[in-house]
Amino acid sequence: MYWRARLLFMGVSLALSACITGFTHPLGEAEDGFIESNLLGTWACTSVDDPTSSLITLMDFDGRQYYIQFSGGSKAPSHYRAIATRIDDVGFLSARELKLNLEDDWSYLEYALSDASHLELRLVAAERFEDVVDDPPSVRQRLAVQLQDPEVVTDLLSCARQDGKDSNGR
Repeated sequence: MYWRARLLFMGVSLALSACITGFTHPLGEAEDGFIESNLLGTWACTSVDDPTSSLITLMDFDGRQYYIQFSGGSKAPSHYRAIATRIDDVGFLSARELKLNLEDDWSYLEYALSDASHLELRLVAAERFEDVVDDPPSVRQRLAVQLQDPEVVTDLLSCARQDGKDSNGR
């Protein structure tokens, strides 16, 4: 489950084709990012395909970016940088794993809090943006138009708060 959820979380395509697996830039710049206090904390998440739980912990890194730790199973946790952006009223996290290879792609996750204790994450399919993947304004524009298309934004993880924080993130 750990590796499967991790791959889902980062939106990596397992196909052997030349399809793109991520975006070359975040949806927004780090200096324009924001922290939504309701997201902070630890979440137990399950994927739509597998009910085995993994933990995602979101922390405020610098007031504009998130540090995310993803753990599950017996493997070592993985660590991510994420920048929050809005398109219209919809929140997105642009996430990239923290490791030495700074050329890794970004994954875009739409997030929605149904209440203080429930978080839904949906993955943006990078292959649907192959022709504009290097042009963040064009990606944003197309994404705004196709937010409801299930081939563009797909259900990924359903999460429940694990740390007892209230709706103010305390």
